[in-house]
Amino acid sequence: MKMLRIRFLSIACVAYIAALGPLTASANSAKTAAPATSGISNKIVELEWDELVPVQDREKFSTSAAPIHDYLGEGGPAAQQPMDFGVNKSLDGKTIKLPGFIVPLDIGKDGLVSEFFLVPYFGACIHVPPPPPNQIVYVRIPQGIALDSIYEAYWITGKLSVQNKQTRLGAAAYSVVADKIEIYKY
Repeated sequence: MKMLRIRFLSIACVAYIAALGPLTASANSAKTAAPATSGISNKIVELEWDELVPVQDREKFSTSAAPIHDYLGEGGPAAQQPMDFGVNKSLDGKTIKLPGFIVPLDIGKDGLVSEFFLVPYFGACIHVPPPPPNQIVYVRIPQGIALDSIYEAYWITGKLSVQNKQTRLGAAAYSVVADKIEIYKY
């Protein structure tokens, strides 16, 4: 597996995520959060982000394009997401394992995150142009998880669907109902 690339979070993104409120319900729950795995098939496809791009587009695909990290201020316009919805349809319905960073979308009153975007690099959010939809996975975990840190990378395992999801932070071309979440070990 190639080393997961980490990029720095802009000041504006830090402010935005901080506005979401605390992300911890307990110090150890995210590290031990491994929901029941009864839904996981024996065949798990471990993916890299470029595999989400259609085969014919991979030659021009690059993860080295650095996101913009300019501070826009609170009144600044949101960075625009490049709208590439081209997907790898052969992955639809497969149980996958993909590393990435969590951008919370829904934090319950109990402090648990039940919906989030999984993104390929640290700091992908509204003030840094989000990756295109084919590089964002919308993830649901019905029982929720407590995150010790949004700065950690995680492995997400679950059934992948080619399904668009639009939120206030951006659009995703893939969806997963997570069966297992674990911290990514470098």
